[in-house]
Amino acid sequence: MNNRTLLTCTAWTFLLFTMTGCVELNCPLPDHLNKTVKQELLSSASAAADIKHNSWSMGGLCADRIIFYDHEKKWQMLLVRNLKKPVGPFWYLPHDNENSAFSAAVYAAKKYGGGFLAVEANGNRYASGKDPNRNFKTSSAYTRTVFGIIDSFRGKNMPYLALHSNRNGHRNNGGEGTVSMRVTDTHTLSFPAGTIKIGRNKGLGDEDSLVYLSGRDLDRKKINALNAKGLNVKFELVNGRANDNSMSNYIALHRSGIGYVNIEAEDGDVSTQKKMIDRVMQLIYSGALRFMPFSRTPA
Repeated sequence: MNNRTLLTCTAWTFLLFTMTGCVELNCPLPDHLNKTVKQELLSSASAAADIKHNSWSMGGLCADRIIFYDHEKKWQMLLVRNLKKPVGPFWYLPHDNENSAFSAAVYAAKKYGGGFLAVEANGNRYASGKDPNRNFKTSSAYTRTVFGIIDSFRGKNMPYLALHSNRNGHRNNGGEGTVSMRVTDTHTLSFPAGTIKIGRNKGLGDEDSLVYLSGRDLDRKKINALNAKGLNVKFELVNGRANDNSMSNYIALHRSGIGYVNIEAEDGDVSTQKKMIDRVMQLIYSGALRFMPFSRTPA
């Protein structure tokens, strides 16, 4: 390698580092959170698999590992924040096997501020046999703590936000996953923005690309706003008799004034999920997807 080539490579490496950078670790928590969670030091970015895989794209972000208990069950999560703008859109990632969702959350936190909370379960969907997204019981320590963390960083007029990544298709139609725009039931309805595409990584029209809303009543205004942006919508109608203890159900039953927006895409299709995040954020900031402010009180 000649000197000119070496200098060019060095310049590009420096430029890449300044554009991306490495994640910071173990930042101080707000005082009120220190009363409900314990911070567990991360020795390096390699100490957490998701951070290891994304660390070089996490410049400007700080990651903390936190633990807390709900009865005898220990919960371990990663709290990631934008250092310059820690309050803003704040996302919940309940499933540790959905790697694309973590990468999309990094993108969202860097671009829009705020951050996200991601469950750690050794790369599995379940944590010690429990689905983290089926554990939102009224007045439980889990519910109180998760919402306490989210509300510490969630910006005014921001809904509760979640990110998921799905396996291709639906197993009822020969696919691999459990969510699809092509599958509905009496409580979960599909509102496609256009022709639904079948196959892997078909972009915004993919059956696995969808924005998931929930509520006691159908919200046509929000559905239409999302459809107009080219986004598929699934809407879950929630009532107390059919409560599955998911975040979407809990919010619809107990915090309905705030709203819930969950952005889902096929696992591995991070680029589509980023596009969906951008379009949802445009709608929120423009007021077309309006949500009420919410006082930060315990769950």
